[in-house]
Amino acid sequence: MLFKSIITSTLVLAFLSSAGGTAPADQKDRDAQLKLSLDELKAEIIVLERQVRTMQETMDKNGGQLSTLITQIVDNVNAIRQAQSRVAEGSSSAIQSVSGLGEKLTDTNQRIDRISEQLAQLRKLVENLPKLPTFAQITPGNPDQLFAAAYGDYSRGNYDLALSEFRQYVETYPTSEMADNAQYWIGECLYSKKQLNEAIAEFDKVSTLFPKGDKVPAARLKKAMALMDLGQADAARAELTAIIRLFPRSNEAVLAKQQLER
Repeated sequence: MLFKSIITSTLVLAFLSSAGGTAPADQKDRDAQLKLSLDELKAEIIVLERQVRTMQETMDKNGGQLSTLITQIVDNVNAIRQAQSRVAEGSSSAIQSVSGLGEKLTDTNQRIDRISEQLAQLRKLVENLPKLPTFAQITPGNPDQLFAAAYGDYSRGNYDLALSEFRQYVETYPTSEMADNAQYWIGECLYSKKQLNEAIAEFDKVSTLFPKGDKVPAARLKKAMALMDLGQADAARAELTAIIRLFPRSNEAVLAKQQLER
């Protein structure tokens, strides 16, 4: 347990230190992103500890969280580059007369460089983490092993196999404390497979089947993201607004506000 805490703390500190220079106005959103990732990390570690008490699996779970952070950083880089392109195109005719434009573009390039450095550091951390071991055979009647195997397959990108295992978990252990988590990851598997309408239906089941589960806010937030990907802006906006109203103190509410502002 002590070593696991050291590993987790080290990874979090590595991210915080590499993210230096963030403007104070962005602190609340960044903290909410990190808190949400850590809450999810804690829930998954509880399950893995019951059956597979090894450093290998804990580190792999942290790797999954770092992969999420990497994806977010890549999105930020792309957004900054697009903004830079729009500024350059819209101001090409006046670039010689606007002395401050060059400074703004230089600042943007510096931001891109800093984010790229963060990305490289996180990628190096993930590459050095050991992989979650596969299960040659899942012991019948062992829900913890089944969940750990399903999450391991999801982490390796084996979405079809993970989908089958998470479905089996929900069907076999519908009253367990991790059933709502398994239902949530069914939606995540389909989202990763770009089956967005099917993913939305599964995210809805989290609220329907487990209305008091702690995964309800996360499922609704991910549903909103899927709606945005489908181009259904009004429906996504309504979902984000509902998250803020129903779960005002949750990290998902903070992220929903951020999405609405964008």
